[in-house]
Amino acid sequence: MKKRTQRMGLVIAGLLILVAAYGLSQYGPPTDPQPPQPPTPQQQGSGVILLTALLTVTQEVPPAAAATPATARGAAVLLFDPATSTLNFSLAYAGLSGAATAAHFHNGAFGAAGPVAVWICGPPAQNPLSGACPATPSGFLTGTWSVPAGLVPTLLAGGLYINVHTALNSPGEIRGQVVPAP
Repeated sequence: MKKRTQRMGLVIAGLLILVAAYGLSQYGPPTDPQPPQPPTPQQQGSGVILLTALLTVTQEVPPAAAATPATARGAAVLLFDPATSTLNFSLAYAGLSGAATAAHFHNGAFGAAGPVAVWICGPPAQNPLSGACPATPSGFLTGTWSVPAGLVPTLLAGGLYINVHTALNSPGEIRGQVVPAP
């Protein structure tokens, strides 16, 4: 268990490093020092907004099956560029009851089920952002989503969530609300 926790910590640390490297490669360091401004906690120096999601079994609506491993979990780091309405994301998950069958962004408040906004992984017919889901109980997904203008306010207000589905839990096994980073 301790090794698994350490591994997940390393995965999350790796995600943060990848996101930071991506951000610097896309937007570069600031060129001129800026005068102090009132803080906007979720907005980065380049105007990009950092969001996160921690996926757990207990957040899933409806509740996951009793046979679901309590250790099933995931984490996502997301960068939203308001100038282009582009959301870049990295999602890592581990400990599922079986291989992921699908993963989605859903439109829904915390504690409420909502409709699929876009497929992250799954069958080709659904045109998922990341292609097919990994055929293992652990996986790593990345992608880019052009968020429709009508969903941007919902995204920034914490009204979207990510969930990962399995054969045991076809409505969803783990879920996490997408929220601005503190």
